[in-house]
Amino acid sequence: MGATLEARRPSLLGVYTGLVILALLLPLAYLIPLSLNPNGAPRIPLEPTLAWYEAVLSNGDLIAALRQSVTLGLLTSAIATPLAFLAAMGTRNVVRRSAVIGVFLLPVFMPGTSVGLGLAVYFQLFEIELSLWTMLVAHVLWAFPFAYIIVLTSMASFDRHLIEAAYDLGASEVRAFVDIELPHIRPGLLGAAIFSFTLSFNEFSRTTLVRSATDTLPTYVWGRVQNLGLDPTIYAVSALTIILSAVLLAIVGSLLIRTD
Repeated sequence: MGATLEARRPSLLGVYTGLVILALLLPLAYLIPLSLNPNGAPRIPLEPTLAWYEAVLSNGDLIAALRQSVTLGLLTSAIATPLAFLAAMGTRNVVRRSAVIGVFLLPVFMPGTSVGLGLAVYFQLFEIELSLWTMLVAHVLWAFPFAYIIVLTSMASFDRHLIEAAYDLGASEVRAFVDIELPHIRPGLLGAAIFSFTLSFNEFSRTTLVRSATDTLPTYVWGRVQNLGLDPTIYAVSALTIILSAVLLAIVGSLLIRTD
């Protein structure tokens, strides 16, 4: 009897996990067929159309917001990833390592609105005009902890004895790192860069308080919904965002698996 219960537990846990994932993803997945409805009604279409996607591509304001989000995402990725790498290199052998890691992860646990408001007050105090760069500061603060923990995790799985063996063979610190450790942690660095881009691309709560006159994609969508209500083009934009985020996160997951 006990053996039977033990055998059933993994299968029951798998079913429960599958149901939880389905409940989380179903509302997102439902937006995709909605974006194909020719009359814009919030139901699954019988005759799908790509008309709303064509409307997205012809909307100049939306394309400008998309361009702003992509620019911010690339800049955030280019800044947060090297900072995360340097922080991970500096803290893996430091005294009171757990406390230092906790400090670096603090932005994850702070409400986004509070962080955005604090930055807005700071920029106003020093008379810094809101622009792409003020949004970039908010996005880097948000993405950095995640990039840091990804890089730190990839470094944790590396066998340091390999570096010591390289030193014994006469390699310098730089040569040993480039030839031995970097190939191992490269998937983690790429994963951190892609995840940073994804976080920046989808960021709203911090952005809305420090943004310039040009919208990002999330702030544009929010403003359009507030002014015009739910719109078929919003379904199309959301569907594209969901698909892009899912693909990028799948790439991050595959890169992290390679470091194990």
